[in-house]
Amino acid sequence: MKAMWTAIRARIRQRIWHWLDQRTPLTAEQLLRQRVLFVFPTRFGFALLALVVLLYILGTNYQNNLVILLGYLLLVLCISAILLAFLNLHHTTVKAEVPADACVGDTVHILLQLRRASGLPQALVLGWQEESGVLVTGSCPLLTLAAAKRGYHPIPRLKLQSVYPFGLVRCWSYVRLDTKYWVFPTPRLSKFSAQQRLDNSANREEWSGQRQYQPGDAWRQLDWKRFSRQQQLLVHQYAAVNQPSAEVWLSPDARIDTFEAQLADLAARAQLLEQAAQPFGLRLAQQEVAIGSGPAHLRQTLQALALC
Repeated sequence: MKAMWTAIRARIRQRIWHWLDQRTPLTAEQLLRQRVLFVFPTRFGFALLALVVLLYILGTNYQNNLVILLGYLLLVLCISAILLAFLNLHHTTVKAEVPADACVGDTVHILLQLRRASGLPQALVLGWQEESGVLVTGSCPLLTLAAAKRGYHPIPRLKLQSVYPFGLVRCWSYVRLDTKYWVFPTPRLSKFSAQQRLDNSANREEWSGQRQYQPGDAWRQLDWKRFSRQQQLLVHQYAAVNQPSAEVWLSPDARIDTFEAQLADLAARAQLLEQAAQPFGLRLAQQEVAIGSGPAHLRQTLQALALC
């Protein structure tokens, strides 16, 4: 029985979200107007309405005009709260900046912009669709998202709500913004790539000459043979070897157990090649990134890995 009610609630919720998607289209920035704003009494508002009904019944039964007048005044207060709550959010423009790229496990920061000609809304609570939200104190609130899955993701629905001015009614709106963010695989070298990098790093420098010993030089770099013959302390000097640029193609390592670990290894290797100014390309099962270099090429490679 409980499972049946859960399924019914999920279906009703799905229909509501579908209706909201048709009513609030996906846009770069959203203007809050009558079509996308909703007003409903809070618990305190329902209690006040029940009090108004009770006062009206008592006033008419006992023919007490003061009690009836008090009921009318409270009813006017409720109606005024509805209008003021609606006008508090009306004509507010909401826009989201494109967030920076993130890796799996990081936190994505979404910077929003709120604008209105007559000043910002009062007592505005802003959050995601299924979250409680936080109180906004400025025109550029910052929300966060957990980057749990790699890919190119749209931000969830935004929920703006306020119980201004008396807490009797709640005015809210669900906003769909056409803003997406990238989540790349977390760079992590496998044990095979790490060992290969360690082996290659042993031959990065070669002997380039000698110079006079200076205090603080490493003793292992001293030319002891020449010192024994000429009684002269000389220090070996080494210089980095500039290998000619060669094309390097990255592909998944079949020795790595899981596919996600293979992508993490490819991301780490791509970053190392970019730091070394080494042109490289990427070959996957269904796509290929041509040979290139530079930050833009690295981002293109990470995007291809994120969409695998």
